[in-house]
Amino acid sequence: MIRKLSNCKVVVTRAVEQNADLAAALTEHGVTVVEVPLISIDEPEDDGAERDRTLHGFADFEWIVVTSPNGAARVRPFFDAHGAAGDDSEIPNIAVVGAATERALGYPARLTADPARAAVLVESFPVGHGRVLVVQGERAGEEVEVGLRSKGWNVTRVDAYRTLTLEPTFEQRDEVRSADAVVFASGSAVQAWFDSFGAETPPVVASIGPTTTRVANDLGMHVSTTADSQTVPALAEAVVSALLADDRTT
Repeated sequence: MIRKLSNCKVVVTRAVEQNADLAAALTEHGVTVVEVPLISIDEPEDDGAERDRTLHGFADFEWIVVTSPNGAARVRPFFDAHGAAGDDSEIPNIAVVGAATERALGYPARLTADPARAAVLVESFPVGHGRVLVVQGERAGEEVEVGLRSKGWNVTRVDAYRTLTLEPTFEQRDEVRSADAVVFASGSAVQAWFDSFGAETPPVVASIGPTTTRVANDLGMHVSTTADSQTVPALAEAVVSALLADDRTT
């Protein structure tokens, strides 16, 4: 397998601080990884003032719902400070989209959506009438908050971060032109690709999940493979399988 893939070049497009695990997983299979970060994760436009104000009062909520590792990384300091201050009140129930989000949070979730999809979380969430805090990215849709409201909950949404688009360098554009595959781990990355390259892609296009695939399809891109679950190992396996099935590996 490694011999067959040794001549394959795969473009990864995640934010630079999030590419390492995926790059390592692909490199283990012998492919050449080209990092072309198309997005970056930044503070909300108000520098997180609303987020921080809301999270300081997280104990007022019955549930806290976190939909991504990026959101979890911004919630965790408030949980840590809660414990460090000696506050003996319990942290509210936690619901997360996917095990990766739970790991980033560092606290056990009562409900983990598996597979890691917002629709799965909404479907699994109990009916109730208390307060729920939904922590998401600025570009996230309304699926979670609308879904939980339909189950009777009083939902507050806070944007924990925003996703910015990056422009590829001339050198990166040259690398892309000779690539065998591109990997998308978010709809934001797909949109950023389209803004820079249009619908033109390498022969193999791999997506982390159905939402990302839908964004690509809507923009006129053909997705060769969608990972079975929204995890780095599953995404890497999807890329490798697609490359092995492609004539360019021989």
